[in-house]
Amino acid sequence: MGEIEEADPPVRSAFYPLTSKGMAQKRGVINKEQTEKQRVREQRREFEEELAAHYEQQVGRPRNRRRLIFIGVLVLVALLAGGYIVLTLLPAPATAPTPGIAVGQAAPDFTLPVYGGRGGPTVNLKALRGHPVVINFWSESCDPCRREVPLLQRTYEQYGAQGAFVLLGINQADPKEDIASFGRTFKVTYPLLFDAGSKVNAVYRVTAIPTTYFIDRQGIVRAVAITELNEQSLRQGLADIGVQLP
Repeated sequence: MGEIEEADPPVRSAFYPLTSKGMAQKRGVINKEQTEKQRVREQRREFEEELAAHYEQQVGRPRNRRRLIFIGVLVLVALLAGGYIVLTLLPAPATAPTPGIAVGQAAPDFTLPVYGGRGGPTVNLKALRGHPVVINFWSESCDPCRREVPLLQRTYEQYGAQGAFVLLGINQADPKEDIASFGRTFKVTYPLLFDAGSKVNAVYRVTAIPTTYFIDRQGIVRAVAITELNEQSLRQGLADIGVQLP
């Protein structure tokens, strides 16, 4: 009989069937890995969002800064333009006129014809030395001049005509007929002189009317009024040349 061959021992498989406990452990490992991956993904998303927000801030800042600078420049230009308009359109502050002949200087001499009032035919200033003299530069078209004439006439009639002082009115612009008519209208009794060519006005540097010079007995200017006279200023000017009114 032939030899009986021994059968090969059965091969044991390398894979072992999992028990319920093993399967649970495997699922736990898988869930843990998934959770970890999810956490990593969330962290990465948060990091990306932070980077994006930071980038937007960095990009927006220069833009906002440029916008603020532009607005500031516009405001500055508007302020400068407004200031220029104000300075150019508003009237400049008026400066007080100064007398051409300063107080303490000798009054320049002149000889002028009488066109209205009384006296004449001419008046020479130097010939009046020894008398206080009031010279009033005026014009028929000057409202302040017209307003002060009644005061001048009244004061002259009460005191000047009695020899206390001499009052002269000098006109440089009006026609002879207008000067005479003006004298009659206001019943002027002091001499109204005409300054042809404004030569005396130029010598006395008259820049505004009415202008009134108060000259003492020695021919020295003691006071100047470059405005409309009132009773107080007229009384003070006369006092400066030695004429005391009661």
